[in-house]
Amino acid sequence: MTSTARPTPPWYFLFLDLPFGAAVGYMSIAVPFWLQAKGLPVEQIAAISATAFLPHAVKIFWIPLLDLGSYKKAWYLAMACATAALLVGISLVPDPTSHLPLYTVLLTALQATATTGHAANNALMATTTRFEDKGRVGGFSMASNAGGTGLLGALGLLLAEHVSPRAGGLALAGITLASAALALRIVEPRHVDELVARAGSLGRALGLHLWAMLKDLSRTVTSREGFTGLLICLAPVGCQALSNLFTGLAGDYGASAEVVSAASGVGGGIAGAAGALLGGVLADRMSRRLAYALSGGLTALCALAMAAAPMTPWTYTWGVFTYLFAGGLAFATWAGMVLELVDLSAATATKYALFNASANLAISYVTAADGAWGAALARRFAWAPARGVLLVDAGLTFAGVAFLLVMVLLVRARGPGPAPARIA
Repeated sequence: MTSTARPTPPWYFLFLDLPFGAAVGYMSIAVPFWLQAKGLPVEQIAAISATAFLPHAVKIFWIPLLDLGSYKKAWYLAMACATAALLVGISLVPDPTSHLPLYTVLLTALQATATTGHAANNALMATTTRFEDKGRVGGFSMASNAGGTGLLGALGLLLAEHVSPRAGGLALAGITLASAALALRIVEPRHVDELVARAGSLGRALGLHLWAMLKDLSRTVTSREGFTGLLICLAPVGCQALSNLFTGLAGDYGASAEVVSAASGVGGGIAGAAGALLGGVLADRMSRRLAYALSGGLTALCALAMAAAPMTPWTYTWGVFTYLFAGGLAFATWAGMVLELVDLSAATATKYALFNASANLAISYVTAADGAWGAALARRFAWAPARGVLLVDAGLTFAGVAFLLVMVLLVRARGPGPAPARIA
């Protein structure tokens, strides 16, 4: 049973994902630069980054805790405060290279609190917004995610370079707290399971709630809409995998460090955010699965155009910019599609985390395939490696879009499943 709640305006989520963007941008942009400047070898920097980002891969093991009770907002605010405190603590480490174990532990804790708060925010998106606004909600959230990571990471680095590392950490901590404070205005509906309410003891109530969560998760993944949605998330539709490889392809285009920074850094963040905002509007104007298919197809077309164009710095610039813009479209329409499947129920946060993990798995295997198969294709035809990588990415994406369209036709041929719950 759910209580009536005031729906959250979609634009709130343009700010509520900034704590996540601050933590990820700090780790992926500022920290590697500082460690390299301190003379740390690249393999050691990579090991620290891999360790710090591990919570994003294993969070599915503790995210179900967020579903034990209707307190997603409390989880979000607590994790935002912890993220801000860790940003301050990390910036106060006097010499990271002399305290690498402590530095790594703090960075890992930062990512753990950020990704947990991110999951709580996803649950608030699913449970406190109107069904007809899910596309815009996803668009604002992904704009915050994509733009926040690049812009806030760059801000932290800029302040550290021109003022001090402490100033960078303090600024990001302040932005984290200021943006998270908007969650105080959210009215969170309460999900009450009558059997749990009448359990009679805390232990029995906990057991019944865990059982309710398992049943809820099972119903979602075994329903026609839920199962096909999970398969779509696992397919290479809008992975934007090339964003993980563009800096490694810059040499083939003769792109300088300044060009790479402009195209993949601040410029790429703005392009992704703009694409996500447009994608959110698109997802509320048509079928969200079809919107995701169109957006994914656009990323493939961008990769094909970049592969066919002359290998110059200008091609690299417009190619990266348009690809990341199309990727923002794809991420936003994906979020709208998933929010359509995740309602206010016993396992809201867990279900979103499951779809999210499936999409991240697709990003990982497409990135690996782009590199391995793209290099092999380039050797076969004596091309520059970048051409092979771009063509493989386009081919995999078109295959994923075709699979998505088959799933859409399959669901329509058998008739719609039960409508998801909606928040008044």
